[in-house]
Amino acid sequence: MISLAARDILHAWGKFVFTGIGLGLLIGVTLIMAGVYRGMVDDAKVLLDNSGADLWAVQKDTLGPYAESSSIYDDAWRSVRAMPGVIQAVNVTYLTMPVWRGDRDVRCMVSGIAAGGPGTPGWPPWLVAGRHLTRGHYEAVADIATGFRVGERLRIRRNHCTVVGLTRRLVSSNGNPMVFIPLKDAQEAQFLKDNDAILQQRRRTAENPLYNRPGVPGLVDDVIAAQGLNPFVNAILVQTAADSRPDEVAEKSAAGNA
Repeated sequence: MISLAARDILHAWGKFVFTGIGLGLLIGVTLIMAGVYRGMVDDAKVLLDNSGADLWAVQKDTLGPYAESSSIYDDAWRSVRAMPGVIQAVNVTYLTMPVWRGDRDVRCMVSGIAAGGPGTPGWPPWLVAGRHLTRGHYEAVADIATGFRVGERLRIRRNHCTVVGLTRRLVSSNGNPMVFIPLKDAQEAQFLKDNDAILQQRRRTAENPLYNRPGVPGLVDDVIAAQGLNPFVNAILVQTAADSRPDEVAEKSAAGNA
């Protein structure tokens, strides 16, 4: 039998080769686009998936700490924890900023996590080296993509932290590697004012007759001390009971606050 397909290929083998190359490139570009898209979606969801939270409590009428800023008082978690169906509620802060490694900076998402341990919402779910945070200040767990090593010192604003552990595949929605530090250090870094702003604020407070009253000694010092505190966080991570549905808990919370 005569193979018409083979004869056609031999008759126009150049067209056949170029057609095959074109189809191969088309299929390859399609697969690359699908892979890039799935990778972007995975990076955007990795922080949510690894937070360990069933619900996020954020500032009212905002879209949370990702699409816009969110600030809530750091004692609001007690009210959330007392809600029916809630078994755990912890504060968390997120701030994208440069973290300094000597004279070189690495753009990261700095996450302030509350005291607890592995399994606490907001904590890195696993480590590839080192240990978790055990102190309330000046320790950090970094994603391995930052290039930091265990025992290395890094600078976040004015504070220096020691890297005690390394994790993997924990990035922000923008693809920035994450660095986890104690909540108090993160609150200070996020809302820290420069020295000139602090001096100007103290001067204005001392010159304000409302605070500098002759018959109330020490009032100015108390007001200045209160102004230096930061009672805000970005969100509250909530874990619900196994027999409770997160959407029902959220509806009850909305009904109770209405």
